[in-house]
Amino acid sequence: MVVGRLLLRAKPNAGASFVSDEAPLIIVGMHRSGTSLVARLLDRAGLYLGGTWVDENQEAYHFIRANRAMLGEGIVRLHDYGWTAPKTDDFIRARRGYADQCAREMSPFFAEREDEQPWGWKDPRNCLTLPVWLSIYPAARVLHVLRDGRAVALSLTDRDQLDPAFGLALWGVHVERAERALDAVPAERKHLVHYEDLLESPERVMRAILDFALPANNAGVVSLVANVNRSRADAWRDDPRVAAIASDPLLARHGYDPVS
Repeated sequence: MVVGRLLLRAKPNAGASFVSDEAPLIIVGMHRSGTSLVARLLDRAGLYLGGTWVDENQEAYHFIRANRAMLGEGIVRLHDYGWTAPKTDDFIRARRGYADQCAREMSPFFAEREDEQPWGWKDPRNCLTLPVWLSIYPAARVLHVLRDGRAVALSLTDRDQLDPAFGLALWGVHVERAERALDAVPAERKHLVHYEDLLESPERVMRAILDFALPANNAGVVSLVANVNRSRADAWRDDPRVAAIASDPLLARHGYDPVS
């Protein structure tokens, strides 16, 4: 990601905090929670996520660079990533200049956007930086994608070689920080999606997502979700590694039944 690395080195501009009257859709959700699937479906339905300015995970370079800078991510190695050692809200707020700079310099991001096309961005780091983005975009809508922490933890083990217990703890931190920020968002401007529900009933859940995010683009839901892989919902249940975290009380705090 050459563009992202180069832009990350830039220091934020000094001056007053930036506030925009734009109303983007901010997609939040812990890593490995299904945000990429939701973003791909919304992209196909007409949400502008950045065109050629996004990576293979549907994440826009502009917002990745700002989030990484706010989280103190400097060297591109796993354990230097800010999301694996989440910083405090005060640490992130003190670095909001990076987000201000991003919001001020949006013309390349919008270069391929059609007039009045709804837009937004997806980055799991939004779970931690959401308060800053909401202060910049006070009219923003927020779509929160939530997945069972056991599935997330095992997926992080496979992808990033994280211990399942550590992965589950990270899930808890990200979910709690996102929920705390969402407490300040009016009900009509936030929507919760359970990844398992999307896989089990893709047409129903996607229709609800579109009614919230793209009400003018809610036709063709059947074809939109035709390739959703329903088999992924409970794959973690047969994994022997889940035994160590299956009954963690953290799960119940976020609506998931512990398994004894």
